[in-house]
Amino acid sequence: MSTNLSRHMDPDQAAQLRAAEAAGELGSIQGAPFRFKTIAQGAATSVLVATSPQLESIGGRYFEDNNEAEKLTPEAVGTSPGGVAPYALDPDAADRLWELSLAAVRA
Repeated sequence: MSTNLSRHMDPDQAAQLRAAEAAGELGSIQGAPFRFKTIAQGAATSVLVATSPQLESIGGRYFEDNNEAEKLTPEAVGTSPGGVAPYALDPDAADRLWELSLAAVRA
């Protein structure tokens, strides 16, 4: 909450999350579990993926908490604190998104 990333969050929801954190409990956002991270913890995965020579030729994957994200079942999407939704890994959807993006910037 100290990074200002939550500045557009509903104030009541932010207060509930702060109270859950203070009580040592997991909060939830729209039913999905939520936990706070320090600024360093929040940046760690991005730094790892951007700088690790072990990931140099790897693309098209999702990472969280310094590990590759687990592929969720459709039922778990929106209720799990982590993981990646199956539709996010769909190569046909990625191709469609790419083509729509190209059309949008060319317009």
